[in-house]
Amino acid sequence: MPSATERPISRVRLPSGLLLTVPAMAQISLAQVVKMFGTVTVVHGVDLAIRSGEFVVFVGPSGCGKSTLLRMIAGLESVSGGEIRIGERVVNDLPPRDRDIAMVFQDYALYPHKSVYDNMAFGLKLRKRPEAEIRAKVEQAADVLQIRHLLERKPRQLSGGQRQRVAMGRAIVRNPKAFLFDEPLSNLDALLRSEMRVEIKKLHQRIGTTSIYVTHDQVEAMTLADRIVVLQGGRIMQVGSPDAIYNRPAHRFVAGFTGSPPMNFAPARVEAEGAAVRLGGDIVLPVPEPAQSRAAAFAGRPVEFGLRPEHIGTQAKGPGSLTVEADVILAEPLGSETLGRLRIGEAEITGRFPPEVRLVAGSRMPVVLALESMHLFDPDSGAAIF
Repeated sequence: MPSATERPISRVRLPSGLLLTVPAMAQISLAQVVKMFGTVTVVHGVDLAIRSGEFVVFVGPSGCGKSTLLRMIAGLESVSGGEIRIGERVVNDLPPRDRDIAMVFQDYALYPHKSVYDNMAFGLKLRKRPEAEIRAKVEQAADVLQIRHLLERKPRQLSGGQRQRVAMGRAIVRNPKAFLFDEPLSNLDALLRSEMRVEIKKLHQRIGTTSIYVTHDQVEAMTLADRIVVLQGGRIMQVGSPDAIYNRPAHRFVAGFTGSPPMNFAPARVEAEGAAVRLGGDIVLPVPEPAQSRAAAFAGRPVEFGLRPEHIGTQAKGPGSLTVEADVILAEPLGSETLGRLRIGEAEITGRFPPEVRLVAGSRMPVVLALESMHLFDPDSGAAIF
């Protein structure tokens, strides 16, 4: 099996003119992967194929198994069952150093007494690579991350964002088959998180190495991923593009976890033949015609109605829009928009309004529901009806 330095490589020219050496990438596949701690199963038979060069984000709440799954791919946790492949190799029993991957952690784990250069070069020095090769790779990575001017500094002289770039540079110099990111931005403030998201995305566009990124932040997932893997309770709830996850959630959990504010939910009942749903009281909402056949299977039964805040406003958003009366409970002005907490029938929902719309708590106002974008979920299984 060829080593990291012997693998086929390609070269990519950056906008600055720098010629970047890029290693061969690898597909990562998981087949019925299980993880148990004693008698407790924390990852339940996960199947997943990650394409070569793809940026995949594992997202979910604390305890959903996303970091455990990443650590099994890295070799930092043993596999209780199933098979993990990196490229063509089964890696279940390989130690981390032989998997040809590089990890970037939440904790930068930089050596405080070493310079930026020495921190980035450390792994290559352990592998006894020639000094000329080490310097070339470190300087190349520093140019990509725009930290060449920091190479002589110590970590204490760097900002949080600069330290994270150094940690990323230490991974880049290894030319791995895959990058594994374990919540790398969690220690940064909101503005710096936003800036570093952009840097990570640009880095992937330049290098194209297969990447897996773990986060609990659905905004990071939506902005970074080619595909998102949503996990809950050690199981995959849905895999798809950010657009599919957001606009076509397969499960109520997925719909509620993505979006800020999240999707509105309200108990409802499907009317005869699936042509409408009743939210309670006199509020009857027509079901879009393409979805009526699926709704008809739940005729007369309780369901859960879902609609995102941006599909509730004061302007018609399509042919399926319906105007209803709503009571304003409270308003949250955010500058660029105003979020309004409303009561429609027996349901409390949040709408997203332009800043010029004045919402007065205790008042009553007409609002427009974009019913072409509505969702229904099975209240028992949580599965999407449409």
